[in-house]
Amino acid sequence: MDWLVERMSERVAELAPAPAGLRPVLGDPGPPVLGLAVQTVRDGPACQLALYRRFGPVSWWRAFGRRIVAVTGPEACRVVLTNQDKAFRTGWPDTIGPWFDGGLLALDAPEHLRARRLLSAAYSAESMAGYLAAMSSDIDAELSRWPVARTFAAVPALRALSSRVTTRAFLGLPSDRAEHIMRAVETCVRAETALLRVRVPGTAWQRAHRARDRLLTYLTAALRHPREGTDFLSTLSRVDGLTPRQAAEHLLFTLIASHDTTTAATIAAVYFLGKHPVWQDEARADGVTLDHAIRESIRLVSPSPIAMRVTTRDTSVLGHHIPAGQLVSVCTGATQLLPDLWPDPHDFDPTRMATPLPHRLAWLPFGFGHHKCVGEHLGMRKVALVVAALLERFKWSYPSTYDAPWRFTSLPAPADGLPLLLHPLD
Repeated sequence: MDWLVERMSERVAELAPAPAGLRPVLGDPGPPVLGLAVQTVRDGPACQLALYRRFGPVSWWRAFGRRIVAVTGPEACRVVLTNQDKAFRTGWPDTIGPWFDGGLLALDAPEHLRARRLLSAAYSAESMAGYLAAMSSDIDAELSRWPVARTFAAVPALRALSSRVTTRAFLGLPSDRAEHIMRAVETCVRAETALLRVRVPGTAWQRAHRARDRLLTYLTAALRHPREGTDFLSTLSRVDGLTPRQAAEHLLFTLIASHDTTTAATIAAVYFLGKHPVWQDEARADGVTLDHAIRESIRLVSPSPIAMRVTTRDTSVLGHHIPAGQLVSVCTGATQLLPDLWPDPHDFDPTRMATPLPHRLAWLPFGFGHHKCVGEHLGMRKVALVVAALLERFKWSYPSTYDAPWRFTSLPAPADGLPLLLHPLD
């Protein structure tokens, strides 16, 4: 961590003057124009941990033309995520764009609570059993086509696997009939990090808007009447209280969010089990150990390492004044790497997950509070199905000299595609 602290600028500035009784938020604006944008994309949670070391649990930095407050550590995260003084609203539409509009992540109370209650039927044990059964058969079919004894890039392969698995479980369609849908979903995902955000022909932003319009038209039509079936779309079509358009917006959010985050979690698990292959045998033999290995992997590299909020009025976090209209990054991924919570926090040690958490907010891959991910259990089961299927067929390892070059342009993934060499299991 010292290397990153040394590379960051030595500038210190106040975010805004603080009223009596409160402290100003101190931070680093970074170099002119870019601020700390490069460090944010390249280093992700390491950049946030460097700010934490310099300024404490509440700091700020400048990136992408905006001042962003960073809250790191369990208590700072708790204040924002529980939102007991009702001073924060969701900040995702302000950062990634309209792709989640109408979905749970883009809603605040009371709309969020109402929608979450209506969607609970889609995440019941009975409903999830149907999704997981469809996923399992598709995972087996997809892995049977993966190359053996030949190095290939795991990241695009796992993204393709997730896409094909998603179509049957969530849409009730085989992958060959839903390729156009998942291509449109990928178009929206790529636009989340677009720098040129104007609806001009030829731009990623315009392509994503057109893709989203097509998706919503298709999904709204499919949800106009109740459908028989055990897939997510059919289950959602039978939920009372949602218009077809509202149901379509929730389904589109689910397609984007679940596909992306579960892929990132699977990538992390494949990497860390390859770096520490001794855990592969134990995970093959014991589902609990597999669960612990996945949980430890997404502690080290969280699929969604931040949660975005915006202040609706002047407020404070741990005695630091934050003005109204301020974008706030809740640094959950960095919090999971704090040494005062986890000894040797960068070491892969699944046994950590066999004991009670050192703090109830020490492990936050799915958030906390009212906006905690409603699909946590489904997402964990999907990742476990993929990793278990890999372990049943293959073994793999990485040399001690290889460290994945993680990048955080959107959700975390190795910049080199994560080379993977699979060997048949003896």
